[in-house]
Amino acid sequence: MTVLVITEPADVTCDLVIVELNRRNVPVHRIDTADFPTTLAVTASLGGHGQWSGTIGDPYRTSPIEAIRSVYYRRPAAHRFPPGMDPHEQRWAEQEARKGFGGLLQALPDARWMNDPHAMTSADRKPRQLAVAESLGMAVPATLITNDPAAARAFVDAAPHGAIYKAMHARPYIDRDSGQVMALSTTPVTADMITDAVTGTAHLFQHWIPKSYEVRVNVIGDRLFAARIDAHSPAARIDWRTDYDSLTYEPITLPNLVAEQLVTLTRRLGLVFAAIDLIVTPEHDHVFLEVNPGGQWAWIEHETGLPIASAIADYLEKP
Repeated sequence: MTVLVITEPADVTCDLVIVELNRRNVPVHRIDTADFPTTLAVTASLGGHGQWSGTIGDPYRTSPIEAIRSVYYRRPAAHRFPPGMDPHEQRWAEQEARKGFGGLLQALPDARWMNDPHAMTSADRKPRQLAVAESLGMAVPATLITNDPAAARAFVDAAPHGAIYKAMHARPYIDRDSGQVMALSTTPVTADMITDAVTGTAHLFQHWIPKSYEVRVNVIGDRLFAARIDAHSPAARIDWRTDYDSLTYEPITLPNLVAEQLVTLTRRLGLVFAAIDLIVTPEHDHVFLEVNPGGQWAWIEHETGLPIASAIADYLEKP
């Protein structure tokens, strides 16, 4: 068997899993979809038994398609094409690559995915996450999604402890004017801060939840690895991602009901792996915030010793 790892080159989180699989003598082939078609080649034929056979190869190794039994799909980049290609041709070629190369990956016989890319895309949408969590009986913050400034002002004005704005897509982006990498963090907002610019797109506002601490839970199948996160700066208490140096961590055990809800939530979203963020209030209630289907976890393992890489390798190693 071979484990196919699909991610961008600088994904050091993925490296920990590959090291663990190598330690177990499990064959691994790491690729990035950005390498197709320039340095990654695929040849496959349908053999009359409803299964494709052939090879996936790059300058370093070649793997039989039929040998791939598990796929660790993390954060691959978009397909790259030769420079100078006509833009219209490139758009056509990109669609063909996605449906051809991507379709072959989806047709791998009996492969175990962590996670299926289509499930990741759907699960990454915050409106769906929040609705599923609430349907399972989990507490969620009062939330409004709108492009109506008046509705946004009224919602924020009614918040008993204040309100925040949160981007629905958390990954960094390139600012067109400055060329700099930008990221939006959770931001406190008042009604008088909301302008008519809200009409330009969908915005997510939530009532602020008083908290004692936060929890990052990494779910792998039916196994949970939970870490308490205490923030020791004002910025980190709003969004701990803005000030990692002020954070301290502690492995914890979740209440049974919360653990059961998170495993069910992960399954309902069609995921095997999920990084889930919770708030714990001064009254010890657990409040669901969000799911990241491809969330980072390496730093949590480093800080707490939680064996996350080993658990992922366990799943991928299974026949």
